[in-house]
Amino acid sequence: MFRLTLLTLALLLLQPGQAYAPEYADPPRPMVAEVSRGAHEPTIERRVMRVTAYTDGYESTGKVPGDPAFGITASGQPTQEGRTIAADKSIPFGTEVYIPELRQTYTVADRGGAIKGDRLDLYIESLEDALEFGVKDLEVFIKY
Repeated sequence: MFRLTLLTLALLLLQPGQAYAPEYADPPRPMVAEVSRGAHEPTIERRVMRVTAYTDGYESTGKVPGDPAFGITASGQPTQEGRTIAADKSIPFGTEVYIPELRQTYTVADRGGAIKGDRLDLYIESLEDALEFGVKDLEVFIKY
């Protein structure tokens, strides 16, 4: 049986000659692409979202080492680089988010005071690396 992966969907949705992560002067309005293969198959939504990075540190969370909640996400899971992402409460915990430019699938496990609407905040362990990541408008695929 054919199983559609997030990467396959991303490749199918790209226009001929379009790169994985084109530079957007003005990000296009979010597009929704629904793929249904039956009652139990997921819906995949394509959006352009503003993505930032955060750490476990005080500058991001207001917590310090030794605090019982240090390194723990809003869902109760420990933060993991390359896996943990914070999203608006409209995206449920456990939702997978694929970011083609980063070639990585993250799992929504956290929230953030400034993470509202079309914003994502990915966890990076190093403060230097998180600051270097900066702010990017990226195409993402959300698997509901």
